[in-house]
Amino acid sequence: MSPSRSDVSISKRLTLVLRHKPELLDLKPDERGYVNLNELLKSFERKWSIPAERVMKVLLSDQERFEVVDEKVRARYGHSFPVEPGEPLNPEEVPETLYHGTVESSWRRIAEEGIKPMSRAFVHLSLTAKRALQVASRRRGRRIILVIDGKELAKRRGVWRASKLVYLTDYVPPELIKKVVYM
Repeated sequence: MSPSRSDVSISKRLTLVLRHKPELLDLKPDERGYVNLNELLKSFERKWSIPAERVMKVLLSDQERFEVVDEKVRARYGHSFPVEPGEPLNPEEVPETLYHGTVESSWRRIAEEGIKPMSRAFVHLSLTAKRALQVASRRRGRRIILVIDGKELAKRRGVWRASKLVYLTDYVPPELIKKVVYM
């Protein structure tokens, strides 16, 4: 069953607040990006008249994107403000291959400079090529999938798991891009 338009709207507002603008609801994230869950719920009701039960339903139904722990909540990835990711994974815990979805027009710059976080706190890498293609589909232009040496990236730069399908790093050097797949 797909989410209702109302749930999608709530999810988009949660994403805006938890990834980019916590100040919109006068929330102050900690170093890991967590905010107080009760404050978030009260603020949603006060600002947008959305009951806490509806917001909780969306938070709990999208645990790939949001994380609720000990009366705190955060977006798992995608922050445009600085967040501390915690301890990086041991290279043995990182998949051999990770993927990054983008478009062909970005390839020349990436081939020279590597993959940078741009307006985000971290570079997002996908566990599967399918997931990377979904990410690339959000951009305009011919889609490409970059195949990354996950183990070597973990050794050189550090890699963090954000969710089941998303990994984070601060930067991917161009020489760790093993292959480019044009879609």
